[in-house]
Amino acid sequence: MINRYLLILFIFLISFSVNAVEEKKIEDREKRFELYDTLNWKNWDNPKGHKIKIPSAKITLEILETEYYLDSWNDINQFYWWTWGYGAGKEMVAYIRGSRYTIFVDFIDDGYVKLDDWKNVNANNLMSEMRETAKANEEYYKKENQSYATKLDWIYEPTLNDEKKVVSYSYKVTWSNNIVTMESKSLKLGKKGYIDSAYVSNVENVADFAAEAKASKEFAEYITFDEGLRHSDYKSGDKVAAVGIGGLVAGTLGVKALAKAGAFAKLLPLLLKFGWILLIPLAFVGKLFGGKSQPSGSSDETFQRKPKRTRKKNK
Repeated sequence: MINRYLLILFIFLISFSVNAVEEKKIEDREKRFELYDTLNWKNWDNPKGHKIKIPSAKITLEILETEYYLDSWNDINQFYWWTWGYGAGKEMVAYIRGSRYTIFVDFIDDGYVKLDDWKNVNANNLMSEMRETAKANEEYYKKENQSYATKLDWIYEPTLNDEKKVVSYSYKVTWSNNIVTMESKSLKLGKKGYIDSAYVSNVENVADFAAEAKASKEFAEYITFDEGLRHSDYKSGDKVAAVGIGGLVAGTLGVKALAKAGAFAKLLPLLLKFGWILLIPLAFVGKLFGGKSQPSGSSDETFQRKPKRTRKKNK
């Protein structure tokens, strides 16, 4: 009996050691690169375009030959700690790297998102709110010695692909250090929730933003939910999300656009969940590519473990 308990304890300790996360930011560049190589990167050796299933989200993603990725939350979480000094959200299901872009893929199981309030989405109002929020946060980021957004513009306004059940938008940000970045976001709707894919690109030529934005939209459009879990599979009695698509778009942009309609009380928990009331997506991009606040190992120049691959055009 004692031997049995010892065996169980041994298995537990082995399991714990395998899944243990080093909650520490690695400042030394060479050391960090060595540690990156211990993670289970997929599609690096013998890369090829293929589809992958993400069991936790019950979806299938398409991976390009030029992309490599992490699809284990433990690996993603460890990468976050080593790189930025904090862990990944539990919603994150994939971290994908391209030649000059990163795709963050989350699954939010908040329930079926209704499309009834799509008519209330006003791109001009949303952009005005974003600019106001960025301006309000300027002093905070100055005190933190971080880059801050000085100009925001749509690359393309929020659009709904009703056939694919995907909402997408993309905007560019000019930072106080004169760097220009873009963030594209797509929401792939399903029966029990949605996939939130954020596509962050460090494109040197601003003229290429439109092409990158289109690529980000196509990435989301090719995501498929498993049979029975698509948006069209909704049945009466299934869990419904607290906010519709209009509130969701406003929430992912970190704005207060729906407050006038009395929806802010419902929207606030969503904004808090995203952590984006302070326009954190923009702050994050600024940290990613700008000035002293840039996390080590986050840009293409610092992150490449091996010679850079370049993105090929889809045939």
